[in-house]
Amino acid sequence: MFICNLRWSRLELAFVSVCHLVAIASVLQAGLRSSLEIPLTAAIAASLLSYLSDRFHYFYELGRGGLLPLRPALVLGHQSAKFYGAGTMQETALPNVVYMSEFLLVLRFRPEMKKPRCRLRYLVLWPDSLVSAESRRLRRFLRFDLVQDLH
Repeated sequence: MFICNLRWSRLELAFVSVCHLVAIASVLQAGLRSSLEIPLTAAIAASLLSYLSDRFHYFYELGRGGLLPLRPALVLGHQSAKFYGAGTMQETALPNVVYMSEFLLVLRFRPEMKKPRCRLRYLVLWPDSLVSAESRRLRRFLRFDLVQDLH
């Protein structure tokens, strides 16, 4: 069993922000009528704000003393995984590797069998989402220690 302390990836923030800005620039350069241009630009801006809000609430909490950082974590055991964050804990099955490369790792976690309404949970890890030692340990676990049937 080991713990992966999750961090808000600056690479992810930059990538998502640039993608949204390119989308807005594309709408503005397309030469559309204002009746289409304004709602499309507003929808893209709302998408970026939704992403930022989601990430912000995952990593920070507004408390009496101001902005308090949260320490979300993933705990991997031999038979299950647990997500800790924002005062909650969610237990899932061990992950399936959706995509693994040097720069990006995408994991899919199935909910417990006892809770059929729960959705699949995806975890996207960028190079700076974990401390390098935890990242190496996680990749080793996924390649060699995870039961082959789960891949």
